[in-house]
Amino acid sequence: MVPVTAGLAGAVAAAVIVAVGIRSPAPRRPGHPLAEPAETRVALGQARLASMVQRALPHRHLRRRDAQLPDALDRLASAMRAGRAIGPALGELASSAAEPLRSDLQPVTLALTHGTPVAAALAGWAARPGASADVRLVVAALTVGARSGGEVARAIDRIAATLRERREVQREVHALATQARTSAGLLAVAPLAFAALVSTIEPAAVGFLVATPLGLLCLALGLSLEGLGATWMARITRGAS
Repeated sequence: MVPVTAGLAGAVAAAVIVAVGIRSPAPRRPGHPLAEPAETRVALGQARLASMVQRALPHRHLRRRDAQLPDALDRLASAMRAGRAIGPALGELASSAAEPLRSDLQPVTLALTHGTPVAAALAGWAARPGASADVRLVVAALTVGARSGGEVARAIDRIAATLRERREVQREVHALATQARTSAGLLAVAPLAFAALVSTIEPAAVGFLVATPLGLLCLALGLSLEGLGATWMARITRGAS
């Protein structure tokens, strides 16, 4: 499934590149006030392409990207302990990371290559569509480290540990919410199953429910309470998830 999705993402990226190339204006004369270097136009086009592909990625890829962050931070901290600065360490991480984190880091390394300050490049990562709370937390820690220096590798280790603990809590909450939804579904279906069972054992009871005014009143009241209970349990389990 992942190779198929990656192939679709590649096809989308290729189509967008062709579209950007078709819509690109003709090169302006040197010295024109609006003229832009070719490298700048390429950089802007790649950044725009990355943003468009990021918006097209399904949510499961974004969750997979967040799951890759703790291990990536471990490698980043190791590189910084070896004497790398944040900028070069991010470049090495982007080249060695797996998808979809690699595509997420490429605009950051591209901006650093063109002379953008580390804090500004990281801020662009946090501001892109699809940036989660985990990404913003990583960006905040790296930005503080880039500005103040100090024990950056140790801070990155703590962020990685925090992200792992958060994912453990999220998995536990998801499991409990799934269990609550299953229980709610069983409670909602149980009265209907019991009514179907009674209809096979005592058909006269079904005749009373559907053929007499009092039975119809009881049936309407029971279905209304059943719907109210199902709605209430759905709200509770939705809040738990």
